Amino acid sequence: MKKTILNFLIIIAVSVATIALSGCGTKNTTTAEGNIISFYEVPLVCGAAPEIGCGSRIKPLFMETEKEKQIKESWSNRPGTIIAIVWDASATDGSVRENLIQPLFKKNAIDAKLISDEKHIAEYMTSMKQDKWYKGMDVDNLSLEEAGVIAEDLTKFAQDKGLINQTEKDAIKSDLEAYFKKELVIVRTCDELKSEETNEKWRKDGYQIYVNHIGKERADSVAGFFAEYQTLKKEKCEKEGKKSCCDKDKKDCSEKK
Repeated sequence: MKKTILNFLIIIAVSVATIALSGCGTKNTTTAEGNIISFYEVPLVCGAAPEIGCGSRIKPLFMETEKEKQIKESWSNRPGTIIAIVWDASATDGSVRENLIQPLFKKNAIDAKLISDEKHIAEYMTSMKQDKWYKGMDVDNLSLEEAGVIAEDLTKFAQDKGLINQTEKDAIKSDLEAYFKKELVIVRTCDELKSEETNEKWRKDGYQIYVNHIGKERADSVAGFFAEYQTLKKEKCEKEGKKSCCDKDKKDCSEKK
């Protein structure tokens, strides 16, 4: 039983630690105000919620850019695949810009490639005007959204099996979502996000939320089912060819999706 409980607790790490898996000659364009914008391709898709970017991975980088006088603004597109750096008007030397930003990417374990294709640059300029992009600390909104996805993932399987009812699911999900909304906006490095210490904290706290609502005996029953659930889930996504959802246990902080 202890082993099944441990397996169940791993759901917290597997579902959430994936946030650490998203990505641990220059061409630019200018804004109407005359500021230069550089676009970078990055692997910062959220493993737990693959339709959005990983706020927990983007935030430390953006905090670093805010300290640089030559960087006016930092933006991420919603999917977490493009970072836009808006440079101060004084940052006219392309090599100086790259020598400034690339060490910041490297420090935050982000594999970033400068986009030089003029067609793609034009597309991203249009996207910034029409689509949802996140500026600076607004990337916390991605983490808050991710918390809801994680909470749903950590409760739906138990309800589907009949181990908890709708009322219990709603209560557990609410507490898990509130918990991860606090945890995911904490500034952590990529190594800290994937560390055993962080994941052990999430495992214990997530399991305790279950115990608080349905008691230890029933929480252990949920734990006993989890190993089977994980196997079925992996088989299903492999059958459907969804490689990304089958490889969430990888530990490379700058892994490309």
